[in-house]
Formats: sequence, C-alpha cells, structure tokens
Amino acid sequence: MRELRTLVPVLFVAACAVVDETNGPDARRSDARTDRASTLDVRGDGTTIGPTMDGSVVTMDGAVIDATIDARTPPSDSSSGRCGEQDAPCCSGATPCAGILVCAAGTCRTCGRSGEPCCAGNGCNSGLTCQGGQCVGCGMPGQMCCPGASACASGATCVAGMCRMCGVEMGTCAPGMPEMQRCGNCGTQTRMCNADCSWGAWSACAGAGVCAAGAMESRACGFCGTQSRRCGADCSWEPWNTCTGSRDCMPGSTDTTGCGMCSQRTCGADCRWPATCSGCTCSSSTRCGLSCPAGYHAVSYSCSFSCGSCSGLSNNQVNCAPNCGASFSSCGLSCPAGFHPTSYSCSFSCGSCSGLSNNQVSCAANTGASFTSCGLSCPAGYHSTGFSCSFSCGSCSGLSNNQVTCRQD
Repeated sequence: MRELRTLVPVLFVAACAVVDETNGPDARRSDARTDRASTLDVRGDGTTIGPTMDGSVVTMDGAVIDATIDARTPPSDSSSGRCGEQDAPCCSGATPCAGILVCAAGTCRTCGRSGEPCCAGNGCNSGLTCQGGQCVGCGMPGQMCCPGASACASGATCVAGMCRMCGVEMGTCAPGMPEMQRCGNCGTQTRMCNADCSWGAWSACAGAGVCAAGAMESRACGFCGTQSRRCGADCSWEPWNTCTGSRDCMPGSTDTTGCGMCSQRTCGADCRWPATCSGCTCSSSTRCGLSCPAGYHAVSYSCSFSCGSCSGLSNNQVNCAPNCGASFSSCGLSCPAGFHPTSYSCSFSCGSCSGLSNNQVSCAANTGASFTSCGLSCPAGYHSTGFSCSFSCGSCSGLSNNQVTCRQD
C-alpha cells in the first residue's frame, strides 16, 4: 500500500459565496459545509489535496490511496468532547475514527508507515508488511517476505517466509543454478538448485571411461612372460607394451629334442625344459622270441602256440616296453642307458623262481640332484658320495657294500 500522509483536523474555510437571502440561514450553512469538504490543508503550508472528502479516492502528490474518507463531521462523544480525529480518542460505535485513521489503544492514529499500526485489511506502505498489527520492514535479506509478487528485493529469495541471499549464505544456492562434479572414470554428473535454495539430487554419472586414469594392468604373455598397459588421461586403456621375461616353452608342451628312442620331454610349470627326457612316445608290444629291439626292455616271458610248440612249457614269446618314463621293471639284471638299478627281485613273469635267484631289475631315470643305485659306480654326470649294503640290491650276509649314493656333478 502506498505511503499515507498524516491527516490533520479539517480547517474550516470561510465561505466566499453570496448568501442567498431567499433561502435563509440554512442555505448559508450548507454552502459552508460543501467548501470545507472540497479542500484539505494537510501540510499546514496552504497546500491542499482533493477532490472532495466524500469521494472514494484521495490523491496526495500523485499517489493514489484506496480509501474512502467519511466527509461527515467527526462524531462527538458527550463524555470526551470531539473524537475520531488524529490523536484524539476513538469514538464509540461502528466508525471509531474518521477517514483511514485506525483506533489503536483507544486513540485514532495514522497507519501504514513503518512502526505504525496496520491500516484496514492489514494494509501497509510499499516495502512494509503487517506483522502483529504493526507495519514492519520486509523484502530485504533477513526480513520477512513482502506480500504480492515482489516478495523480496532483487537478489534475495523468499524461503519459508524470510528473504534470503541464496548462493551467498553458507549452505545455500541460487535457484536454477547448476553444479557439476566428476564421477566414475572421467565421467560427470550435475545437480540443480531448487526454488528453496537447496541442492537437488545428483544426476546419474555420464561419460565414464573403462578405467581410472593412471591405473596399470598386467597379463601373462609368451612363455611365463608379462606385459602391462596404462590407463590414459581419458580413462581408456593404452596399447599393451612389449612382452618381457618370456622363457623356453609353454607349460605342458612336449618335445623329443635330445631324447632317445621312444622318449620325450615335457615343459615344466616354470616354462623350462627338463634336463632329461622322461616321457614315452612308444607303446608296449609282444613278439615271438626272448629279446626286445633297441629302445625296449623285456617285462615278461610266456609261451604261445602262435610262436611255436608249447609242449615242454618253455617260453617262446616276450612282452616288450619302451625304455622311457621315470621308472620301470625289466627282466634281467641290467638297466638301459639313462637309467640305474634301484633293486633286484625274482618274478615268475621273467622265468623260474625255484632257486630264489633274482631275474628282474627295477630301473629309475638318472634325474634329480642325487639318488641311490645298486652297484658301486655312478652314471655319467654324477659322482659317488657314499656306499652301503641293501638287501634290495642283493645279499648282505658278508656285510659287503652293494649300493652307491650318487650326486650330480
């Protein structure tokens, strides 16, 4: 509501019109009341406002006040004299004060300005609001919001009835203002400031890469080798670097290089070839006669009518196995090259055991850092470190040594 100037008691202006004698004194009094209602000296300097006081609008320095001023003579109270005027006692009845004056604490007072009572309908001047029946400042930061569309001064926002400088006060933001932050791997997410100066929820992370910038990744390559790659600044993997540390072979693979007949070597878990060949590439076979071809040893003898007469129950057939593997048993008392005897025994598969004489030998491959062998000599690549007597290698009745301990040179 626009500022209202203080109303002062109406000053009566002498009537200048000529009295109509035909109408008598009553007509003269009527004209005087009309002139009094036409102009008001509210400043005390001769300046007047208008139009008439019984109109619905009074214009004061160009400002329009939506108020109707009662042009009638202010009511009187027989007990207190004149009432209803500014700073005068309030009158009794439905109209306690004249014009836009309001009755406050029994006195008619001006209204609408800061610190004054609120006018009718809780009205106050522009930049003020009615709070507890009194006009107080509003619209500035820290003050209450003003009524109407322009609730706060420029730059301030009405939040829960108070004007706040959103975006300046700690923990607040300006409504509609966006904010962005990094997320994931080089991704971004945004949020918007709400109308109440609080931040909304973050959006989903967008544009994220496959890795974290600067991260390293490695993998196996070649034969027990490794290679690595780096995550670039754009959160994508750079090319793999050169494979390093690769060795001889793929674990589990086989090869016959440097191996004897029917033998092979198998690549170890460390991607290295073993020093000796231990695998077999040939299969066992049965043939007529009592001897096996090179690279094979006899594992048993038998008699077969397909190889001749079996009337005397003499053997005429031999079962041969390849000289390969970690160990095997062979008919006879000697082992093929690359193997050493570990024990002797008698087996009916190799002939008669009636005299309890040995007719079978157990052979083991010449591998490892050390081993024990029947006899008193070590194979090439090894040297003896001790001698002993073992019943697995023969009789120990004379306490003579029949076993040697061999260590790799």
